[in-house]
Amino acid sequence: AHAPHHVSKEWADKYKGTFDMGYEAYRELVFDRQKKMGIVTDEAELSPIDPYADTTSHDGKPWSQGDRVRPWESLSEDEKRLFCRMAEVYAGFLSHADHELGRLLDYLEESGQLDNTIVVLVSDNGASGEGGPNGSVNENKIFNGLPDTIEEALKYVDDLGGPKTYNHYPTGWAWAFNTPFKMWKRYASYQGGTADPMIVSWPARIKEAGIRTQYTHAVDIAPTIYELLGIELPEVVKGFTQYPLEGESFAASLADADAKGKQTQFYSMLGTRAIYHDGWKAA
Repeated sequence: AHAPHHVSKEWADKYKGTFDMGYEAYRELVFDRQKKMGIVTDEAELSPIDPYADTTSHDGKPWSQGDRVRPWESLSEDEKRLFCRMAEVYAGFLSHADHELGRLLDYLEESGQLDNTIVVLVSDNGASGEGGPNGSVNENKIFNGLPDTIEEALKYVDDLGGPKTYNHYPTGWAWAFNTPFKMWKRYASYQGGTADPMIVSWPARIKEAGIRTQYTHAVDIAPTIYELLGIELPEVVKGFTQYPLEGESFAASLADADAKGKQTQFYSMLGTRAIYHDGWKAA
């Protein structure tokens, strides 16, 4: 939630005064970096805050209040302080996970195994919106339909991330952490719920690093590993008939940035559904 040490002077000047840092400003910062890295195209545009706020269901019900985002400038100073701390705790956890992954990779390198190890790194889903617009110091409240109040949460601001809380950042941060997508976990059809970056490393076989833009689904990872290792999925294991693989290998894309990607994928989540086909999506 504060300025990262590696932000350039150009960005620091642009975002001067916002390093306490609102999620709208953070989202723009990330989006700028994604464009510079080539993750999104120069023509890409950010979706607006709360893009479905004015929509209703087929039977006239309004968009859920629990899935709204409060504009940063509408927050009180206490709310900003609380929300910043919630983001800092999340950032601390990511730093911890990064450190532990680094220990594993360091060991593989020191033991001479890293070059011939396939590493596939992907999160299980996009950032989660279960914190609601105000965040939460006890996520079990939301599961039981009991919203947190700012007044109650502020009592625990110094306990966030510890054993006294089961905390969760607000939807504004979920929205920002999923940049450039417009929603978060639970909204598979709208992108942002189940759209994640994936990193694949195998120095012995992948000779040229770079970004791949082929459409790939989580179910494609297993058949890719089978192909890379030259293994065929057995029909029976210890007497149990195995389900056939549902995915398609993306191994070709590891050597060829222009390799043909997956053409079609259906997916659904909690009553929303979508189908991807050849660069288009119907939700």
